[in-house]
Amino acid sequence: MYNQYNPYMNRFYGQQQANLPQPMDLTQQTQNVPQMGLNRAFLNGKQVESIDIVKNLEIPLDGSISYFPLVNGTAIATKQLMQDGTSKITIYEPKTQKEDMKFATIEDIDKRLEKLGFSEIDDLKDDLEDLKKELKDIKNKLKNKKEE
Repeated sequence: MYNQYNPYMNRFYGQQQANLPQPMDLTQQTQNVPQMGLNRAFLNGKQVESIDIVKNLEIPLDGSISYFPLVNGTAIATKQLMQDGTSKITIYEPKTQKEDMKFATIEDIDKRLEKLGFSEIDDLKDDLEDLKKELKDIKNKLKNKKEE
């Protein structure tokens, strides 16, 4: 079989081409898609009234993420089809700070330190001092033995 659209083939099959059906000019139907610019991408999804509505909405089957911002602006939900056939819904909410946050002053820190029991630490310090003295005594005894 030969390609009827190849111009080089026409030279070799000129006689046979007269009996071939002529190609029809097909017009393509284009969708009216607004042009947003070269660097912008379209996101799947729409605004919803509540998170519960997201559970029932259909999403693309290619695994792309669909975004569903809440109308009141409190959260954004995403829904994605996973490889095992289930859908994964993730909810993003803004992080809020507590207004009653209190900062510690030097006086507060000093009061807390006074409440801590340092008697155990003092005992450890005393034990370390005793060990140092014993080590010095052992060193001196070894030194004296070498000199003799």
